Amino acid sequence: MILKKIALATIALSSVTTGHVVAAETDNEMQINLGLRTFYMNRDFDAGIPDTIAAGQAFRADISSPLWGGMIGFDVSVVHVAKLEGDKTINSSDVLTPEGQGYTTLEQAFVKLKPTGNSSIRLGRMVLMTPLLNDLTSRISAPSTQAVHATLKLGDGEIYAFYSDKASNNNSEKFTSYSANGGEYEVASVGGTYKFNNGLGVHLQYAVADEYQKQTYINLNYPTQLGGYDLLLDLAHMSGEDDGVLYGSDYNSNLTGLTARLSKGDFAYTLAYQRVGGDDGYDQKWGGQDNTQFFTWGAVQLLDFNAKDEQSLQARIDYDVPSIKGLSLMARHTESWDIDHSGGDNGKRHETNFDAKYTLQSGAAKGLNLRLRVAHADGDDAVVPRINDIRFIVNYRTDVL
Repeated sequence: MILKKIALATIALSSVTTGHVVAAETDNEMQINLGLRTFYMNRDFDAGIPDTIAAGQAFRADISSPLWGGMIGFDVSVVHVAKLEGDKTINSSDVLTPEGQGYTTLEQAFVKLKPTGNSSIRLGRMVLMTPLLNDLTSRISAPSTQAVHATLKLGDGEIYAFYSDKASNNNSEKFTSYSANGGEYEVASVGGTYKFNNGLGVHLQYAVADEYQKQTYINLNYPTQLGGYDLLLDLAHMSGEDDGVLYGSDYNSNLTGLTARLSKGDFAYTLAYQRVGGDDGYDQKWGGQDNTQFFTWGAVQLLDFNAKDEQSLQARIDYDVPSIKGLSLMARHTESWDIDHSGGDNGKRHETNFDAKYTLQSGAAKGLNLRLRVAHADGDDAVVPRINDIRFIVNYRTDVL
């Protein structure tokens, strides 16, 4: 029955592409974008944990106004998720609500200002994308952040800052304050990026929630050539510590990742090492309904490999299939060791992933994207249960104005 429902949703999704549409070409035109997203998840747990099967059909509308007078406008994004399959479960899929139902959410609603040619300000509810606070779109809808966000471009660099007092989960229409241990607080951050003439890129960010915790993010990335291959070297370092009584305990941790990526033609090969230091596992979230995820190579489909003292090594291959334009494949395996947990200080775990993506290149359904994600995670019983995770995603978005 569930496969029939998904098939019907996919057919319905494809049928909306038959009309001719013209995208807005400049910021001085109103833009209206409609989207459909079918999301199916089948997560099989071991050790007596209830399995999760859930599917939903999302209908979304994105409206972006011009900047009237070159200075002020607004953006709005509304998403409705209809239930295809799923029940209330202990282990929420984040596809439906924890009660196993569909929902409607105001994903974005903000005023945008452009005081000068190189600066911009957003005020309201938005999908925010920074390393230390973000709203990643890996589910059927995105979580959201209520914030004031400003950027200033300076040549090859950019400075940004934000202040946020509320957030929502990606399967909820409710915005709630950041909170922990009976107290509420706000998150403030400042960051910046710069790209040097030799290609070296730098990204720095600092964020703090008063009386809760503070975090720092540093990233260096450098593209070069090696034996006819394009080589990307990437170094990321995060550090966090408690900032007061609301965290509930002393907390001090850091996470460092070093990645090398070789690419040539249709292939790319990645090797990534990650290590967690300090007194605790690394906690990147800000409390309450915040859904921030890691901006690191070590964070994969199920695991983030961020436990106390954990070291991990990942090998990854990406392949764009030349004989089928629009088809790309990815396979990776991540192995970790030295986890300090209740059963000892030598815990191990691993995760293997396979990803296939195909985008239609022509015809009435041009731009329709199909994606299959498969993951298997396993390890010591005290560290992680065995998990098999399958996700199938159909996505289409089109400009109607």
